[in-house]
Amino acid sequence: MINYNALRKRLPGVIGEDTARKFAVALPIMHMNGEPNLLFQVRSQKMRQQPGDICFPGGKMELSDLTSREAAVRELSEETGIPRAKAAHIGELDRWLTAYGIVVYPHVFMIDDVTLAPNEEVAELFTVPIASLRNQHPDQIIIPITPDPPDDFPYEKIAGGRDYQFRKSSIPELFYEYEGRHIWGLTARILQHFLKIT
Repeated sequence: MINYNALRKRLPGVIGEDTARKFAVALPIMHMNGEPNLLFQVRSQKMRQQPGDICFPGGKMELSDLTSREAAVRELSEETGIPRAKAAHIGELDRWLTAYGIVVYPHVFMIDDVTLAPNEEVAELFTVPIASLRNQHPDQIIIPITPDPPDDFPYEKIAGGRDYQFRKSSIPELFYEYEGRHIWGLTARILQHFLKIT
């Protein structure tokens, strides 16, 4: 029996999003010297993953977070010391479903005049004028992705067996630069998306 009403009423989503690990990030805009800047952070060298990388404030969504927006502002407040009341939500960017089973929800916030107080996860906070980023043509390096099936892969179950031509892919890595700092990886992809739509 097919439940056709369930098909008619449902809204499409992204396959894999419901089981993916969910992270939310904040793109905080601060006005400095009359121009908008984005706030970035340098991850502490004590962090297990991506120590020393430049990123936006953010992290894994928790059960207490009712929405990705709430998770983003919570992480923003915890990592930078910016009070939630000083972070005005502007809008949500496109979510990113990665090849690693992670979905990232980016949110843009306007930040009132505040004193920053980074927590132990953050080595440093710094701002970059958006105009400087907008005028850049980021370096792009293509990283090839080649399938590497395990030894016990059931080749006998697929057409072509061991001669099957697995599809290859690639990931474009972007690199933005500001005063000797390099913004790359998922942060650079989110940044590029933000710059394209604003």
